[in-house]
Amino acid sequence: MRHRVMRVALLAQLLWGLSALWPAGAAAIPGAGPRETVDQTFTATRPNSPTGIGYTASFHAAGNPNAPPPYMRRMVFYPPPGMRYDTSVPARCTAPDVVLEVRGPDACPAGSRLGGGTIEGLIMMPVAHSFVFDHYKHTVDVVNNTNQQIVLIKAEGYAVVRGQIRPDGSIDFPLAACFPAPPTGDCVDDYVILLKSTSLLSPYTRTSAGRVRSYATTPAKCPARGYWRTTVRFWWTNGSIDSVATKEPCRRPRKTARRKH
Repeated sequence: MRHRVMRVALLAQLLWGLSALWPAGAAAIPGAGPRETVDQTFTATRPNSPTGIGYTASFHAAGNPNAPPPYMRRMVFYPPPGMRYDTSVPARCTAPDVVLEVRGPDACPAGSRLGGGTIEGLIMMPVAHSFVFDHYKHTVDVVNNTNQQIVLIKAEGYAVVRGQIRPDGSIDFPLAACFPAPPTGDCVDDYVILLKSTSLLSPYTRTSAGRVRSYATTPAKCPARGYWRTTVRFWWTNGSIDSVATKEPCRRPRKTARRKH
């Protein structure tokens, strides 16, 4: 009995020790909406620090997790107040869409790649939409450009989605539910359904004139509640608009004890 108790105690200590090594983003709290579950994570918990960014999302019909969602039109990320993106830190990919659709990330400088991930969904039979033509899963590369995150989805060629980084730090991704998307971005027929999406952007820093600059930097302060909040808004072809908030843990400065005189 004594040996068993000791083994349990040692196992508890081991798990506690390992938990200190797990990435801070693992403690983030996902958000859920009528048609989505979203988890946005930061690799840094300290304010005003370079950070990587993780994102996972899954989508379904409202009230039915086993049915597919509507077609998605648009997705906008609203980061916590004070978070900063500096697109002058990485190299920039200036290739036009027609080149990116053929060459993908090979058309960009190596230093412009921010990260990557996967995307999964359904291609319905065009026009009739009567059956699933293909259940796809593709790899994704994310590259940098001036005030843009460019998402390159590898299929037969590459689908190009340009997320515009606005002055307030929000990132606006217009989405097309067809492939290849027309130049206007408006599909004549919607037939591509998004089910799941994941991405991971590693911390990206560059030293210039003795100063470390970062692509993504956490806000300067950690709120009293102990976490930052990212809101993601989704626009659907059925007219619905969903807003989902995720929570990223942050560290507050320790209070110093006052000396008694």
